[in-house]
Amino acid sequence: MDEYREQEVNRIGNKLFILLFLFEFISTALTFLLSTVWKVSAEIFLYCNAFVIIFVMPMVMVTMLTNRDLQGPIEVPRDKLEKERQKAKKKGWFSGVVFAIFMLVFNMFSKWQDGGNPFEILFNPLFLIIFIFSGFIFGAVMGSIATSQIDPEKD
Repeated sequence: MDEYREQEVNRIGNKLFILLFLFEFISTALTFLLSTVWKVSAEIFLYCNAFVIIFVMPMVMVTMLTNRDLQGPIEVPRDKLEKERQKAKKKGWFSGVVFAIFMLVFNMFSKWQDGGNPFEILFNPLFLIIFIFSGFIFGAVMGSIATSQIDPEKD
C-alpha cells in the first residue's frame, strides 16, 4: 500500500475510533445519570455492549480480513486467476453466513428484551427465510465486490 492510501486509512480509522469512544462515553454517562432507575441503566449498558459485540467487532474482523482490498485491484497470474476468484467468492459467501447469524442473534436479543421467548424466532419459517435471503444477498454482493478486485497480471 502506498503512503497516501495508508494515511487515508489511518485517518478514517482514527475518526471512527473517536466516534466509538464518544458513543461509549455518552452511554456510560447516561448509565451513571440514570443509575437510580436500575432497569433503564441496565438496558443502556446491555445495548451498548450488544452494539459493540454485534456491530463493531464484526466490522473490525471484516476490515482485518479485507485489508488487502484497500490496496486496489489485486493482480494475479493468469493461471491462478480462476482459483483466486473462487477464493474471493467463498469469502463473500462466508461473510453472508456470518451476516445472517449476526442478524439472527440480534433479533433473538431484541425479542428477549421485549419480554418474549427468543427461541420462537428459530421456529418461525418467515424469519428464517428472511435471514437466509438477507445473508444470500449480502454474500452475493460481498463476493462480487471481492471478485471484481481480482485482475489478471499485466504482461
